[in-house]
Amino acid sequence: MATIKKIAEKAGVSIGTVDRVIHNRGYVSEDAEIRVKKAIKKLNYTPNIFARQLKLSKTFNFGVLMPEFSQDCGYWQMPGNGIQKAQKELESHRIKVRYYHYDRYSPMSFARACEEVLSVDLDGLLMAPAISSIAQEFVVKLPENLPYVYFDSTVPETNCLSSIVQDSFLSGQLAGRLMQLLCYNPGKIAVIRILPEDFHIDERVKGFQNFFARHSQFQLSQYDTYCHGKEDEFSQLMKKIIDENKDLKGIFISNALTYYVANVLNEKKIQRKIFVIGYDLLDQNIQYLKNGLIDFLINQQSEQQGYQGIYTLFRRIVLNETVPEKIMMPIDIITKENVDYYTMKVK
Repeated sequence: MATIKKIAEKAGVSIGTVDRVIHNRGYVSEDAEIRVKKAIKKLNYTPNIFARQLKLSKTFNFGVLMPEFSQDCGYWQMPGNGIQKAQKELESHRIKVRYYHYDRYSPMSFARACEEVLSVDLDGLLMAPAISSIAQEFVVKLPENLPYVYFDSTVPETNCLSSIVQDSFLSGQLAGRLMQLLCYNPGKIAVIRILPEDFHIDERVKGFQNFFARHSQFQLSQYDTYCHGKEDEFSQLMKKIIDENKDLKGIFISNALTYYVANVLNEKKIQRKIFVIGYDLLDQNIQYLKNGLIDFLINQQSEQQGYQGIYTLFRRIVLNETVPEKIMMPIDIITKENVDYYTMKVK
């Protein structure tokens, strides 16, 4: 059966654009309108007018449970931008989004935000389960008829509608391969895992370690730290890493705070090259990538995760379409040579 999603894919446009063409509301470029109408004709799409009118009479309330936008040096604003973009495109369907923010590094704050979600009436929930143990306890309390979607990370063996994530284990393995190619000669490699426990952070570390299990000429040392947003404490951690690893070849950091490592290496003016691999296109990370203090960043298309999250809820709840259980994000390798391509704004 033809669906709005299939029409959008066939025409190479967003679901929102298809909706505007079908209902003749909102601006659509002439080229996009032609492509949508051709796709509608080719797929023999016939809207269910009764169901559509029934749906349009209702306001749909989607909750978003996620860390504060400003945390991790603004990382969470990126998926937030995608959520806001999807919400704007779906305004005509009376989609309302309410945020339930929490401190990503405070189990108490996360628990409070979860309790707030349980106290309101929602049609769907998009959530970033940044502290796995609390998220696991929370989702079993959700009403059985409330669809929820994970983004950024997931909680295994829970009954989510869908998860929109990167394969964290494979991304860690990829980081390991990149590090091995950079270092070439045997030596020590430091692995920094940011706490508290987070499933996708842990999987990245496991993937990295799994790769080097086959390369015994490299010795890995893991450092667990709560040094989020505290550059002085992170500087002390880096001093410890450098002091304990005289033959340090590289550092792998498992989240977006990669520039913390580069900043310390820059301040200490260490003469020998120490390779650095981390995650995400924060402005600070990009700056150090371009000047060579960060060698590779792995990008997980955070904005697209937020955007797809809202649309997944919309397709299931409003359009009653089947949605995939997993939407896997590409594992993009970012270097100073291609970073501008990934940060270009599409007009």
